[in-house]
Amino acid sequence: MQRTIINLSKRITIPRLSPTHTKARVVRFIVPNGTKTSPYDPILILECSPDLIADPADRKSDDHRPMMLLETQEEGILQDLNDHNGEWLEVGTVLGSILEDDDDDLDINENDSEDDWTWQAYLHEDDHNGGCS
Repeated sequence: MQRTIINLSKRITIPRLSPTHTKARVVRFIVPNGTKTSPYDPILILECSPDLIADPADRKSDDHRPMMLLETQEEGILQDLNDHNGEWLEVGTVLGSILEDDDDDLDINENDSEDDWTWQAYLHEDDHNGGCS
């Protein structure tokens, strides 16, 4: 019997946080490469383009760039985290991956091998100019 080993991972990408959202930049990763994650663990902070809020009348200013805290809903090990040197990135840009670390009850399906991660996002207030708390 031959056993096939499949590296199951989820891509961490810049999520589309609203229908009008187009770009974001990584302010910082909260946890380093190699960290084991569980659902609801905070992973990163993004600065989003002003178009995150569709109606300019709802923005704090015309160039308001909301900060968002993203939590993972995945369990696994963070790998290949890349902040792209703080550059503005298109929604969908890959930032790293979460490798499933428990293969005891894997239901191997070829469609599962490189899916996007699931996440939750919250507004994040920046208390200091350029820094996050």
